[in-house]
Amino acid sequence: MENSWQIDAIWVSVALLCGLLAKRISLPPLVGFLFAGFVINYSGQTDSNLNTILHLLSDLGVMLLLFTIGLKIKLKELLKPVIYATASIHMIVITSLMGAMVFLLSYLGVSQFSGISFSTALIIGFALSFSSTVFVVKVLEERGELSSYHGKIAIGILVIQDIFAVLFISISKGTPPNI
Repeated sequence: MENSWQIDAIWVSVALLCGLLAKRISLPPLVGFLFAGFVINYSGQTDSNLNTILHLLSDLGVMLLLFTIGLKIKLKELLKPVIYATASIHMIVITSLMGAMVFLLSYLGVSQFSGISFSTALIIGFALSFSSTVFVVKVLEERGELSSYHGKIAIGILVIQDIFAVLFISISKGTPPNI
């Protein structure tokens, strides 16, 4: 059991080292972490302890990121039309276009898309309409543009997208959010 935790610590250290190396060569640490994930996956590491640790760490990281975003954005900023309208229109257009494209590929008989219904194609389109909050925040932060006008707009749009995602996940599980 103790040996298992030592191996887990080594893998987490590898991820940290890859993140530091990526930063050292002027890449976002996220690229290094992604590379470390590929290495761990390729190694065939399937230890449930490691999966548990990584799941907990990733959840903690996402929660801390969202917490820091919450500290930086004001609720009334989200209620500006430039934010909620842009996010809504973007999601509607991309969901429709991507859903139609996936359904067309299914209709044309492309083997990877065969048998996909229109509603499933729309769900895939919805999933493809999201941007990466983590990536955008990190890029804006590294450039010192997080508090700029365009940075605030981008973060606001991403927060609206995250709200749509939470609503979708909650409703699809049959447990709509309540106050």
